[in-house]
Amino acid sequence: MNATALFEYGLAFLTLYVSVFFILLLLENRHVLKHNPKPSRYPPISIIIPAYNEEKSIAATIESVLAAEYPNKKQIIVINDGSKDSTLAKARAFAKRGVLVLDQPNKGKGAALNNGLRHVNGELVVTLDSDSFIERNALMKLVGFFDDPTVGAVTSVMKVHEPRNTLQRLQRVEYLITVFNRRVLSFINSINVTPGPLSVFRRSVFDKVGGYDEHNILEDQEMALRIQAADYKIESSMEGVVYTKTPRTLRELVRQRVRWHRGGVRNLLKHYYLINPRYGDFGIVIMPLGILSMLAIFVVIAISALTLLHRQPGLLEYGLSNFIYTFSPMHLLGVMIFLGTLAWTYVGIKSIDSETVNPLEILAYVIIYAPLITLFWLVTAFKEAKREKLRW
Repeated sequence: MNATALFEYGLAFLTLYVSVFFILLLLENRHVLKHNPKPSRYPPISIIIPAYNEEKSIAATIESVLAAEYPNKKQIIVINDGSKDSTLAKARAFAKRGVLVLDQPNKGKGAALNNGLRHVNGELVVTLDSDSFIERNALMKLVGFFDDPTVGAVTSVMKVHEPRNTLQRLQRVEYLITVFNRRVLSFINSINVTPGPLSVFRRSVFDKVGGYDEHNILEDQEMALRIQAADYKIESSMEGVVYTKTPRTLRELVRQRVRWHRGGVRNLLKHYYLINPRYGDFGIVIMPLGILSMLAIFVVIAISALTLLHRQPGLLEYGLSNFIYTFSPMHLLGVMIFLGTLAWTYVGIKSIDSETVNPLEILAYVIIYAPLITLFWLVTAFKEAKREKLRW
Protein backbone atom coordinates (compact mmCIF):
# COMPACT_ATOMS: atom_id res chain seq x y z
CA MET A 1 0.00 0.00 0.00
CA ASN A 2 1.50 3.35 -1.07
CA ALA A 3 1.58 6.49 1.07
CA THR A 4 -1.39 8.06 -0.71
CA ALA A 5 -3.62 5.05 -0.13
CA LEU A 6 -2.44 4.84 3.48
CA PHE A 7 -3.42 8.47 4.05
CA GLU A 8 -6.79 7.99 2.36
CA TYR A 9 -7.67 5.02 4.55
CA GLY A 10 -6.41 6.84 7.63
CA LEU A 11 -8.54 9.88 6.82
CA ALA A 12 -11.58 7.70 6.13
CA PHE A 13 -11.09 5.88 9.44
CA LEU A 14 -10.76 9.17 11.34
CA THR A 15 -13.90 10.52 9.65
CA LEU A 16 -15.91 7.42 10.48
CA TYR A 17 -14.59 7.37 14.05
CA VAL A 18 -15.56 11.00 14.62
CA SER A 19 -18.93 10.45 12.94
CA VAL A 20 -19.75 7.49 15.18
CA PHE A 21 -18.61 9.51 18.22
CA PHE A 22 -21.04 12.34 17.45
CA ILE A 23 -23.87 10.01 16.49
CA LEU A 24 -23.56 8.23 19.85
CA LEU A 25 -23.33 11.61 21.59
CA LEU A 26 -26.55 12.71 19.89
CA LEU A 27 -28.35 9.46 20.70
CA GLU A 28 -27.28 9.64 24.35
CA ASN A 29 -28.65 13.17 24.67
CA ARG A 30 -31.60 13.02 22.26
CA HIS A 31 -34.12 13.56 25.09
CA VAL A 32 -32.57 16.91 26.06
CA LEU A 33 -31.68 18.10 22.55
CA LYS A 34 -34.41 20.75 22.55
CA HIS A 35 -34.41 21.41 26.27
CA ASN A 36 -34.45 25.13 26.97
CA PRO A 37 -34.57 25.84 30.72
CA LYS A 38 -37.07 28.37 32.03
CA PRO A 39 -35.36 31.00 34.20
CA SER A 40 -36.09 31.21 37.90
CA ARG A 41 -35.44 34.96 37.60
CA TYR A 42 -34.73 37.57 34.94
CA PRO A 43 -31.54 39.46 35.87
CA PRO A 44 -30.96 43.03 34.62
CA ILE A 45 -29.47 42.80 31.15
CA SER A 46 -27.24 45.04 29.01
CA ILE A 47 -27.16 44.78 25.22
CA ILE A 48 -24.01 46.00 23.44
CA ILE A 49 -24.27 46.79 19.73
CA PRO A 50 -20.97 47.72 18.02
CA ALA A 51 -21.53 49.41 14.66
CA TYR A 52 -19.37 50.45 11.72
CA ASN A 53 -20.94 51.77 8.51
CA GLU A 54 -24.28 50.07 9.13
CA GLU A 55 -26.65 52.91 8.18
CA LYS A 56 -28.91 50.50 6.28
CA SER A 57 -29.56 48.19 9.23
CA ILE A 58 -28.72 49.87 12.53
CA ALA A 59 -32.22 51.31 13.07
CA ALA A 60 -33.89 47.93 12.49
CA THR A 61 -31.38 46.25 14.81
CA ILE A 62 -32.13 48.70 17.62
CA GLU A 63 -35.87 48.44 17.00
CA SER A 64 -35.69 44.64 17.34
CA VAL A 65 -34.04 45.02 20.75
CA LEU A 66 -36.50 47.67 21.94
CA ALA A 67 -39.36 45.39 20.92
CA ALA A 68 -37.85 42.33 22.63
CA GLU A 69 -39.84 41.00 25.57
CA TYR A 70 -37.98 41.11 28.89
CA PRO A 71 -39.48 41.67 32.35
CA ASN A 72 -36.48 43.38 33.95
CA LYS A 73 -34.26 46.37 33.18
CA LYS A 74 -32.91 46.29 29.64
CA GLN A 75 -29.97 48.61 28.96
CA ILE A 76 -29.10 49.21 25.29
CA ILE A 77 -25.66 50.53 24.34
CA VAL A 78 -24.68 51.35 20.75
CA ILE A 79 -21.02 52.04 20.00
CA ASN A 80 -20.32 53.84 16.74
CA ASP A 81 -16.83 52.76 15.70
CA GLY A 82 -15.89 55.75 13.55
CA SER A 83 -18.48 55.13 10.84
CA LYS A 84 -18.16 57.23 7.69
CA ASP A 85 -21.86 57.09 6.85
CA SER A 86 -24.97 58.10 8.79
CA THR A 87 -24.79 55.23 11.33
CA LEU A 88 -24.13 57.59 14.25
CA ALA A 89 -26.98 59.95 13.38
CA LYS A 90 -29.44 57.09 12.99
CA ALA A 91 -28.36 55.58 16.31
CA ARG A 92 -28.63 58.92 18.12
CA ALA A 93 -32.23 59.19 16.99
CA PHE A 94 -32.97 56.48 19.58
CA ALA A 95 -31.40 58.37 22.49
CA LYS A 96 -34.81 59.76 23.46
CA ARG A 97 -35.99 56.16 23.88
CA GLY A 98 -33.30 55.40 26.42
CA VAL A 99 -30.57 54.05 24.12
CA LEU A 100 -27.04 55.02 25.19
CA VAL A 101 -25.00 55.94 22.09
CA LEU A 102 -21.21 56.12 22.35
CA ASP A 103 -18.94 57.45 19.63
CA GLN A 104 -15.28 56.55 19.17
CA PRO A 105 -12.63 56.78 16.44
CA ASN A 106 -12.38 53.65 14.31
CA LYS A 107 -10.52 51.10 16.45
CA GLY A 108 -12.18 47.84 15.49
CA LYS A 109 -14.95 45.65 16.84
CA GLY A 110 -13.03 44.42 19.87
CA ALA A 111 -12.35 47.98 21.02
CA ALA A 112 -16.00 48.92 20.48
CA LEU A 113 -17.16 45.97 22.58
CA ASN A 114 -14.71 46.87 25.35
CA ASN A 115 -15.98 50.43 25.28
CA GLY A 116 -19.49 49.10 25.76
CA LEU A 117 -18.38 46.81 28.60
CA ARG A 118 -17.12 49.83 30.53
CA HIS A 119 -20.69 51.21 30.62
CA VAL A 120 -22.79 48.11 31.32
CA ASN A 121 -24.84 47.90 34.51
CA GLY A 122 -26.61 44.59 33.85
CA GLU A 123 -25.87 41.25 35.46
CA LEU A 124 -25.93 39.67 32.01
CA VAL A 125 -24.29 41.12 28.90
CA VAL A 126 -25.60 40.57 25.37
CA THR A 127 -23.47 41.19 22.29
CA LEU A 128 -25.42 41.84 19.11
CA ASP A 129 -24.09 42.65 15.64
CA SER A 130 -25.50 45.80 14.05
CA ASP A 131 -26.74 43.87 11.01
CA SER A 132 -28.70 41.33 13.06
CA PHE A 133 -32.27 41.28 14.35
CA ILE A 134 -33.57 39.31 17.33
CA GLU A 135 -36.96 37.68 17.70
CA ARG A 136 -39.25 39.15 20.35
CA ASN A 137 -38.73 36.26 22.78
CA ALA A 138 -35.03 35.65 22.09
CA LEU A 139 -33.69 37.14 25.32
CA MET A 140 -36.30 35.29 27.37
CA LYS A 141 -35.18 32.02 25.79
CA LEU A 142 -31.48 32.53 26.50
CA VAL A 143 -31.30 33.61 30.16
CA GLY A 144 -32.61 30.39 31.72
CA PHE A 145 -29.27 28.65 31.25
CA PHE A 146 -27.66 31.08 33.72
CA ASP A 147 -29.50 29.47 36.64
CA ASP A 148 -26.51 27.13 36.51
CA PRO A 149 -23.70 29.16 38.17
CA THR A 150 -21.03 27.38 36.09
CA VAL A 151 -22.45 28.72 32.80
CA GLY A 152 -20.46 31.66 31.51
CA ALA A 153 -22.08 32.20 28.11
CA VAL A 154 -24.99 31.08 25.95
CA THR A 155 -25.17 31.02 22.15
CA SER A 156 -28.25 31.58 20.01
CA VAL A 157 -29.99 30.14 16.96
CA MET A 158 -28.45 32.06 14.06
CA LYS A 159 -30.54 32.18 10.90
CA VAL A 160 -29.93 33.90 7.58
CA HIS A 161 -31.93 37.10 7.16
CA GLU A 162 -34.04 37.02 3.99
CA PRO A 163 -31.96 34.72 1.75
CA ARG A 164 -32.49 35.92 -1.80
CA ASN A 165 -30.15 33.94 -4.03
CA THR A 166 -28.73 30.43 -4.26
CA LEU A 167 -25.57 31.29 -2.35
CA GLN A 168 -27.54 32.70 0.56
CA ARG A 169 -29.88 29.72 0.57
CA LEU A 170 -26.85 27.44 0.85
CA GLN A 171 -25.62 29.59 3.73
CA ARG A 172 -29.04 29.17 5.32
CA VAL A 173 -28.50 25.40 5.34
CA GLU A 174 -24.99 25.92 6.69
CA TYR A 175 -26.15 28.17 9.53
CA LEU A 176 -28.92 25.78 10.56
CA ILE A 177 -26.65 22.74 10.66
CA THR A 178 -24.09 24.79 12.58
CA VAL A 179 -26.73 25.54 15.25
CA PHE A 180 -27.43 21.81 15.53
CA ASN A 181 -23.72 20.92 15.67
CA ARG A 182 -23.12 23.54 18.35
CA ARG A 183 -25.94 22.09 20.45
CA VAL A 184 -24.41 18.62 20.18
CA LEU A 185 -21.00 20.02 21.17
CA SER A 186 -22.58 21.59 24.25
CA PHE A 187 -23.21 18.11 25.65
CA ILE A 188 -19.45 17.70 26.13
CA ASN A 189 -18.85 21.37 26.97
CA SER A 190 -16.90 21.90 23.75
CA ILE A 191 -18.35 25.01 22.10
CA ASN A 192 -15.47 27.06 20.70
CA VAL A 193 -17.21 30.25 19.57
CA THR A 194 -19.70 32.74 21.02
CA PRO A 195 -21.07 34.19 17.76
CA GLY A 196 -21.21 37.96 17.34
CA PRO A 197 -24.74 38.08 15.91
CA LEU A 198 -26.14 37.16 19.35
CA SER A 199 -24.53 35.72 22.47
CA VAL A 200 -25.18 36.31 26.17
CA PHE A 201 -22.50 36.40 28.88
CA ARG A 202 -22.43 36.49 32.63
CA ARG A 203 -20.94 39.90 33.38
CA SER A 204 -18.56 38.47 35.99
CA VAL A 205 -16.93 36.37 33.28
CA PHE A 206 -15.28 39.48 31.84
CA ASP A 207 -13.92 40.32 35.29
CA LYS A 208 -12.18 36.95 35.30
CA VAL A 209 -11.01 36.52 31.69
CA GLY A 210 -10.70 40.18 30.69
CA GLY A 211 -12.21 42.09 27.79
CA TYR A 212 -11.98 41.40 24.09
CA ASP A 213 -8.64 41.15 22.30
CA GLU A 214 -8.68 44.39 20.30
CA HIS A 215 -6.16 43.07 17.77
CA ASN A 216 -8.06 39.86 17.02
CA ILE A 217 -10.15 39.60 13.84
CA LEU A 218 -12.13 36.64 15.18
CA GLU A 219 -12.86 38.05 18.60
CA ASP A 220 -15.97 35.92 19.22
CA GLN A 221 -13.97 32.70 18.95
CA GLU A 222 -11.02 34.02 20.93
CA MET A 223 -13.33 35.02 23.78
CA ALA A 224 -14.93 31.56 23.79
CA LEU A 225 -11.52 29.91 24.06
CA ARG A 226 -10.66 32.05 27.08
CA ILE A 227 -14.00 31.18 28.65
CA GLN A 228 -13.20 27.49 28.14
CA ALA A 229 -9.77 28.03 29.69
CA ALA A 230 -11.44 29.61 32.75
CA ASP A 231 -13.55 26.46 33.24
CA TYR A 232 -16.93 28.03 32.53
CA LYS A 233 -19.56 26.20 30.51
CA ILE A 234 -20.82 27.58 27.21
CA GLU A 235 -24.39 26.49 26.54
CA SER A 236 -26.35 26.56 23.28
CA SER A 237 -30.02 27.38 22.89
CA MET A 238 -32.22 25.84 20.22
CA GLU A 239 -34.91 28.51 20.67
CA GLY A 240 -33.39 32.00 21.06
CA VAL A 241 -33.38 33.20 17.45
CA VAL A 242 -31.44 35.96 15.72
CA TYR A 243 -31.50 36.76 12.00
CA THR A 244 -28.26 38.01 10.49
CA LYS A 245 -27.26 39.31 7.08
CA THR A 246 -24.90 37.14 5.05
CA PRO A 247 -22.70 37.67 1.97
CA ARG A 248 -24.63 37.96 -1.30
CA THR A 249 -21.77 37.21 -3.71
CA LEU A 250 -19.05 34.58 -3.87
CA ARG A 251 -16.40 37.28 -3.54
CA GLU A 252 -17.98 38.59 -0.33
CA LEU A 253 -18.29 35.04 1.02
CA VAL A 254 -14.65 34.18 0.28
CA ARG A 255 -13.50 37.39 1.96
CA GLN A 256 -15.56 36.64 5.07
CA ARG A 257 -14.50 33.00 5.36
CA VAL A 258 -10.83 33.72 4.72
CA ARG A 259 -10.97 36.23 7.58
CA TRP A 260 -12.58 33.56 9.77
CA HIS A 261 -10.00 30.95 8.76
CA ARG A 262 -7.01 33.22 9.28
CA GLY A 263 -8.37 34.33 12.62
CA GLY A 264 -9.09 30.73 13.58
CA VAL A 265 -5.51 29.64 12.80
CA ARG A 266 -4.14 32.42 14.99
CA ASN A 267 -6.53 31.57 17.80
CA LEU A 268 -5.46 27.92 17.72
CA LEU A 269 -1.81 28.96 17.91
CA LYS A 270 -2.53 31.45 20.70
CA HIS A 271 -4.50 28.95 22.78
CA TYR A 272 -2.63 25.73 21.94
CA TYR A 273 -2.35 25.05 25.70
CA LEU A 274 -6.02 24.00 25.62
CA ILE A 275 -4.88 20.73 24.03
CA ASN A 276 -4.73 19.14 27.44
CA PRO A 277 -6.73 16.44 29.28
CA ARG A 278 -7.35 19.04 31.98
CA TYR A 279 -9.99 20.55 29.66
CA GLY A 280 -11.88 17.31 29.19
CA ASP A 281 -13.34 16.43 25.80
CA PHE A 282 -12.61 19.94 24.56
CA GLY A 283 -8.90 19.44 25.23
CA ILE A 284 -8.51 15.85 24.07
CA VAL A 285 -11.03 15.71 21.20
CA ILE A 286 -12.20 19.05 19.80
CA MET A 287 -8.99 21.11 19.86
CA PRO A 288 -6.80 18.33 18.37
CA LEU A 289 -9.53 17.56 15.83
CA GLY A 290 -9.51 21.19 14.68
CA ILE A 291 -5.78 21.03 13.98
CA LEU A 292 -5.99 17.61 12.32
CA SER A 293 -8.84 18.84 10.10
CA MET A 294 -6.79 21.79 8.86
CA LEU A 295 -3.78 19.60 8.11
CA ALA A 296 -5.96 16.99 6.38
CA ILE A 297 -7.49 19.59 4.06
CA PHE A 298 -4.08 20.61 2.72
CA VAL A 299 -2.96 17.00 2.29
CA VAL A 300 -6.20 16.27 0.41
CA ILE A 301 -5.56 19.28 -1.83
CA ALA A 302 -2.03 18.02 -2.57
CA ILE A 303 -3.24 14.49 -3.32
CA SER A 304 -6.02 15.83 -5.55
CA ALA A 305 -3.53 17.92 -7.49
CA LEU A 306 -1.27 14.89 -8.03
CA THR A 307 -4.26 12.82 -9.10
CA LEU A 308 -5.18 15.42 -11.71
CA LEU A 309 -1.62 15.43 -13.01
CA HIS A 310 -1.67 11.65 -13.31
CA ARG A 311 -5.33 11.28 -14.13
CA GLN A 312 -6.63 7.74 -14.25
CA PRO A 313 -9.35 6.75 -16.74
CA GLY A 314 -12.83 7.50 -15.45
CA LEU A 315 -16.13 5.70 -15.84
CA LEU A 316 -16.58 6.60 -19.52
CA GLU A 317 -13.08 5.51 -20.49
CA TYR A 318 -13.08 2.34 -18.37
CA GLY A 319 -16.56 1.16 -19.16
CA LEU A 320 -19.10 0.24 -16.50
CA SER A 321 -17.95 -3.35 -16.05
CA ASN A 322 -14.31 -2.40 -15.46
CA PHE A 323 -15.37 0.43 -13.13
CA ILE A 324 -17.37 -2.00 -11.00
CA TYR A 325 -14.45 -4.40 -11.04
CA THR A 326 -12.08 -1.72 -9.75
CA PHE A 327 -14.55 -0.48 -7.10
CA SER A 328 -12.53 -0.53 -3.88
CA PRO A 329 -13.29 -0.42 -0.15
CA MET A 330 -12.17 3.23 -0.28
CA HIS A 331 -14.97 4.00 -2.72
CA LEU A 332 -17.45 2.31 -0.38
CA LEU A 333 -16.18 4.35 2.57
CA GLY A 334 -16.56 7.50 0.52
CA VAL A 335 -20.17 6.65 -0.31
CA MET A 336 -20.91 5.89 3.37
CA ILE A 337 -19.43 9.21 4.48
CA PHE A 338 -21.36 11.11 1.80
CA LEU A 339 -24.69 9.48 2.72
CA GLY A 340 -23.97 9.95 6.40
CA THR A 341 -23.34 13.66 5.87
CA LEU A 342 -26.66 14.00 4.03
CA ALA A 343 -28.49 12.19 6.83
CA TRP A 344 -26.82 14.24 9.59
CA THR A 345 -27.65 17.49 7.81
CA TYR A 346 -31.28 16.45 7.32
CA VAL A 347 -31.72 15.36 10.95
CA GLY A 348 -30.00 18.51 12.20
CA ILE A 349 -32.27 20.88 10.31
CA LYS A 350 -35.39 18.90 11.20
CA SER A 351 -34.50 19.30 14.88
CA ILE A 352 -34.84 23.10 14.68
CA ASP A 353 -38.44 24.17 15.20
CA SER A 354 -40.32 25.72 12.25
CA GLU A 355 -37.47 25.00 9.82
CA THR A 356 -37.81 23.03 6.62
CA VAL A 357 -35.33 22.81 3.78
CA ASN A 358 -35.76 21.37 0.32
CA PRO A 359 -33.82 18.06 0.10
CA LEU A 360 -32.25 19.36 -3.11
CA GLU A 361 -30.80 22.28 -1.15
CA ILE A 362 -29.29 19.84 1.34
CA LEU A 363 -27.80 17.84 -1.53
CA ALA A 364 -26.46 21.01 -3.14
CA TYR A 365 -25.01 22.14 0.18
CA VAL A 366 -23.12 18.88 0.75
CA ILE A 367 -21.83 18.76 -2.84
CA ILE A 368 -21.00 22.45 -3.35
CA TYR A 369 -19.66 23.44 0.06
CA ALA A 370 -16.82 20.89 0.03
CA PRO A 371 -15.02 22.57 -2.90
CA LEU A 372 -15.88 25.97 -1.44
CA ILE A 373 -14.12 25.07 1.82
CA THR A 374 -11.11 24.03 -0.25
CA LEU A 375 -11.18 27.43 -1.97
CA PHE A 376 -11.35 29.23 1.39
CA TRP A 377 -8.30 27.38 2.65
CA LEU A 378 -6.30 27.88 -0.54
CA VAL A 379 -6.86 31.64 -0.36
CA THR A 380 -6.06 31.55 3.36
CA ALA A 381 -2.77 29.74 2.71
CA PHE A 382 -1.87 32.19 -0.07
CA LYS A 383 -2.49 35.23 2.13
CA GLU A 384 -0.62 33.70 5.05
CA ALA A 385 2.34 32.85 2.81
CA LYS A 386 2.41 36.47 1.63
CA ARG A 387 2.15 37.61 5.26
CA GLU A 388 -0.67 39.85 4.16
CA LYS A 389 -1.94 42.14 6.88
CA LEU A 390 -5.08 40.90 8.62
CA ARG A 391 -8.07 43.06 7.84
CA TRP A 392 -11.68 43.03 8.99
